[in-house]
Amino acid sequence: MPKQCSRRYAGRLLAILTTVLGVALAAGCGGGDSSTAPPPPDSTTTKPESDLHFMHASDSAPPLAQKSVTFYAVRGEDREVRLFYHARPGRNDSTEFLRFRVRSGSLVQRPDGTPIAEGDSIPITITVADTTRLIVQFEPSGLTFATTDPARLTLKYAEEDDDLNDDGHVDATDLALKPLLGLWRQESPSDPWILLPTSVSLVISDEVEADVPGFTRYAMAY
Repeated sequence: MPKQCSRRYAGRLLAILTTVLGVALAAGCGGGDSSTAPPPPDSTTTKPESDLHFMHASDSAPPLAQKSVTFYAVRGEDREVRLFYHARPGRNDSTEFLRFRVRSGSLVQRPDGTPIAEGDSIPITITVADTTRLIVQFEPSGLTFATTDPARLTLKYAEEDDDLNDDGHVDATDLALKPLLGLWRQESPSDPWILLPTSVSLVISDEVEADVPGFTRYAMAY
């Protein structure tokens, strides 16, 4: 391997190990906020679908209780919707997969370009379009949110396969990959994916979350 490539690889490995060590120290010191990694510095990263590694449910995960949900968002009201997995046998609780929050000032413009007035409502549909790679589709396409008060999307990976690199082993390499998880958006199935500024919770809530500018397809990947 050329010396330049060796240095570049060593530098990247050191950065990943430093991140993992920081997470472990934060967990040991306690405190909820310290378990959340900051958003990645480059939020303009784009990748073709073939270059992304999507999170997927583990073999032991229960199926989703719902693959689609519709609710009404209202300008001037804070509203939230969630999707869950089925409860495991013998348990009354179920694991959350998705949480979507529309803040009181989030709604700005309908898909046809008309503004949304205070008190106006609009139906929003969320569908798990790909249950293997857990790609989520939001409609209506073209609905936009305020940049100062955006909607917030959270995806949970507590039921996902811990073998992130699909090599058949759950080990330190998979742990090092978790801080690299992000929320990615795709306008249409043929377009590249765009990385959103993402917060990754590694210790307490096993989730990634980001503000979303509008409706399209979203997924967890690295």
